[in-house]
Amino acid sequence: MDDVLDASHPGPADSTLKPDEVALMFSGGLDSTATALSLCKTHARVHLVTYRNGYGHPKLDRARARYEDLVRAQGPRFTFTLISTRPLFEELLVRSVADDYRTVRSGFVWCLGCKLAMHTRSAWFCLENGLPRMADGANGETDEMVEQSLLSLSLIRFFYEDLGIEYGAPIYDATRAQSRADLRRRGVRTGLTVLGRQLGVQPTCIAGELYYLPYLLLNKPVKHDEGKVAAFFEGKVPRARELVREGLASRGLDLDALLEARAAMAATG
Repeated sequence: MDDVLDASHPGPADSTLKPDEVALMFSGGLDSTATALSLCKTHARVHLVTYRNGYGHPKLDRARARYEDLVRAQGPRFTFTLISTRPLFEELLVRSVADDYRTVRSGFVWCLGCKLAMHTRSAWFCLENGLPRMADGANGETDEMVEQSLLSLSLIRFFYEDLGIEYGAPIYDATRAQSRADLRRRGVRTGLTVLGRQLGVQPTCIAGELYYLPYLLLNKPVKHDEGKVAAFFEGKVPRARELVREGLASRGLDLDALLEARAAMAATG
């Protein structure tokens, strides 16, 4: 399964545990860029991972441009990898989207299914590359988005923990105004601010923008039933874990052996 579209990191994958490195789900937007800067204060290397789901996801070149901005601002502390999650997204959601929608009666299934595909690939990425931690740029000021709600973040954290990976959102409690000021102080572009959002610096998700359009235009949050969100997520997790196993196997790696080796390295390190 050759799904790596663009990578800046040197050499083949190495599953040896690297305690001073971290991976970050990276769009190049305000929050993930601020998170990247935060992580490089405490880690020797930050692996920026951007995803393409194959369904209305243009302007991906912006994420690489933001990576280049970070390298100019902080030096070679970062790697950048662009990966297709289309096969995972199709397996976890697209093929069953009609049934999933009938069950929950909400379009959140598309956004949460897409994000779960990204987290599935992120777990695979961490295990394949010996990374003990995965982060994303979730921020409390954008918790109207189902995939950034505290409930979703808690469920995602458990998913990673079961795979021996530490997960967190380092700037969740930071204000976005603080993040803008920090980026500008370091000479990193912040794009155009419109309705509290930054335009022109990250890829576009057409489906997500349409789903959250009432909030963006009318400040009318989309309501999500937490019970349905939890049930949807928990129903998908077993298959997501198996997809991690299958992805690693396609690289000649065994999930159980990796988890055992990582636990042993962590205990002695």
